[in-house]
Amino acid sequence: MLIHEKLKQREHYTNIECSIADYVLQQEEGLEHQSARSIANQLYMAPSTVVRFFQKLGFQGFNDFKSAYLEEVKYLSSHFQELNPNTPFQYHDKNIVVANKMGQLYHEIIDDTLSLMHHDNLQKAINMLNYAKTIYICSAGVQNEIAYTFKDKLLKIGKDVVIEDKLDEAFYRATYCQQNDVFIIISYSGETENILKIARKLHQRHIRFLAITSYGGNALTKLTDDVLYVSTREKLVNNLGNFSMNLATLLLLDILYMNMFNTDFHKHFESKVNVSHEYEQDRKSHNPIIKD
Repeated sequence: MLIHEKLKQREHYTNIECSIADYVLQQEEGLEHQSARSIANQLYMAPSTVVRFFQKLGFQGFNDFKSAYLEEVKYLSSHFQELNPNTPFQYHDKNIVVANKMGQLYHEIIDDTLSLMHHDNLQKAINMLNYAKTIYICSAGVQNEIAYTFKDKLLKIGKDVVIEDKLDEAFYRATYCQQNDVFIIISYSGETENILKIARKLHQRHIRFLAITSYGGNALTKLTDDVLYVSTREKLVNNLGNFSMNLATLLLLDILYMNMFNTDFHKHFESKVNVSHEYEQDRKSHNPIIKD
């Protein structure tokens, strides 16, 4: 859950905690040059009260909170300035207008997802998948269907990928898989209980897994150090089609594939072309652009 959403919660906050949350939300970037003591002075309360509130949010103290909060503020202020990812077009928009808005939405989702990517996290994920004996993929949503294109690409360079469409079977895979196997778990919310059962089993067995999930922290990310974030602007239910999660998942899987391919480019290219020619020798075209 995004820190902004946590700060807007009211049912579990005291009146004093609500005052601190409202102050932080009002400050936004202005929080950068403040301390727990300066906030306490502004709100006429003890600094220890302020610190305890940020600890209640799951942080070690104010500085830990401030660093994460300012990073989130920066993220939320980028992209999607003129387009609502939940309702990117309106009822009376003409078809060509809808088409152009969808194109703009795709650009925004891609840029947003790339902005959440860090070199070290990506490299860890690539290394983990490269050394895996078997890669298992599971999701509670339609992203498994998207993952089949990832499986198809990796199969052509000799990597074994298994997509488990049933979460109960994915749990048994997690229970009995080998120590050199890895999982990719795809979940936008990161809070789906059947997904978490699989993640907990892998965590218990010290089997590494890559989480592809929303930015802002959730139960899934607490079980692994290997995380890639998708664009996180779309509501779970109140949207027109889960465009963001689907496109971001496809992008991330393609990025992983291309980087795995690139670790031994010439070998993988030769292997893919030779095997494809052997199987698809009857596949022809008279179009000079696409024929070999």
